[in-house]
Amino acid sequence: MVQVRAFRALRYSNIAPEEMGEVSSPPYDVFTSEIRRSFYERHPLNIVRLIQGEILEGEDGDAGRVGRAVDYLKDWRASGEMTLDETPALYPYRQRFALPDGTRLERNAFFAAVKLEPYGAGEIHPHEQTFPKPKGYLFDLWGRSGAHLGPIFSFYDEPNETANNALKNAEKGAPIADFEDDGVRHTLWRCDDPEVIALAQESLLGKEAFIADGHHRYETSLDLRDAARANDAPLGSEADYTLMCLANIADPGMVILPTYRLLKKVSATTGEALAALAGKYDVLEEAAPEAGGCGRVAERLSALSGANGGASVFCVYDGGANVRYLIGRHDAATASVEEAVAALDVSRLHADIVDGAFQASHEEGDIAFTPDPELALSCARSGECAVAVLLNPTPLESVCEIAKAGGKMPHKSTYFYPKIRTGLVVHAYAPPAGDSS
Repeated sequence: MVQVRAFRALRYSNIAPEEMGEVSSPPYDVFTSEIRRSFYERHPLNIVRLIQGEILEGEDGDAGRVGRAVDYLKDWRASGEMTLDETPALYPYRQRFALPDGTRLERNAFFAAVKLEPYGAGEIHPHEQTFPKPKGYLFDLWGRSGAHLGPIFSFYDEPNETANNALKNAEKGAPIADFEDDGVRHTLWRCDDPEVIALAQESLLGKEAFIADGHHRYETSLDLRDAARANDAPLGSEADYTLMCLANIADPGMVILPTYRLLKKVSATTGEALAALAGKYDVLEEAAPEAGGCGRVAERLSALSGANGGASVFCVYDGGANVRYLIGRHDAATASVEEAVAALDVSRLHADIVDGAFQASHEEGDIAFTPDPELALSCARSGECAVAVLLNPTPLESVCEIAKAGGKMPHKSTYFYPKIRTGLVVHAYAPPAGDSS
């Protein structure tokens, strides 16, 4: 079962709700060096100083930036810039946004402390592979901070919407954050009503949670829990829980965008690649859209897949006059989780096109990613990349099915949009973020 409980959030104390965009940020794992620097410059208290400091000239490894992050946290707590809420609460969270095609949506979720469970032992399911290096950095940073500094975004299936409906009562009061950044309106409330909290807890008992974003953060939280227990932390302490933002799978704002690939170094021309794919795909050639109209490619990908029985369909563009749509030929139904993963569009994209036909370089910086079709095609048009490859988004149902079966999807299989904001609430499980008592 998914065990949810209220918690005393560590929050900014002297920042007005409409100014919370100045001190919060996207999650660290979508940072480029330019994005990270822009948030450094945005405000001297921006959460970027805690979640991903810069490695200074002459430093080797992460020790320096981790140490600076811990010092910032101690200073902000000592000065009262960040304080713990006096009572435990849940934090209803609404995001209003527009998709690349202009469709406007709203997603409702809430921040909570969720009891940690090992994969396979409970009802919390991953869908992506993780890597040791990011987890090592997080273990040092979060362990020395005594805080889960960034939320894990997860979704659950509860048709009655019990939790969100109960939490809407809190939204009648003044929000504790209310700002717009990069086209997304973020609004956060605080709810410490015991009856509402109990309803939210009960609604998730017996349910399953699927990690959308934050696999490294979840697995690091498990490692920190084990380390705390080894140091005699009692069962049921804050270290047994981590910070999650939970959304209902039925929410109209639960959106997965495709992650388009921008191939910068390839070993085959487009003609050679198409010839290599001739046995697997039919090719449909059309005029490339002009700037400002590239959203039509995404619409065309969806339409072609639907017209061909759900076949895998890709768009390949090398900057010339035409785009090529590759329409996959039908395969036999999948019988195992391995076959289901291999049948995903993103798996076929890499096996057949990126690695197979184009033999693209995977060296650092040689493949870029974007969910924006306009940016994808413009990069190929300008020569910033050799080839842009576009695909349909991974269906949410596929994420659930593969995760429940214990499968792992390829890297960058999903792009949940919009991203959950980091810095609105922090889960303090030990000093210096938490109280020493």
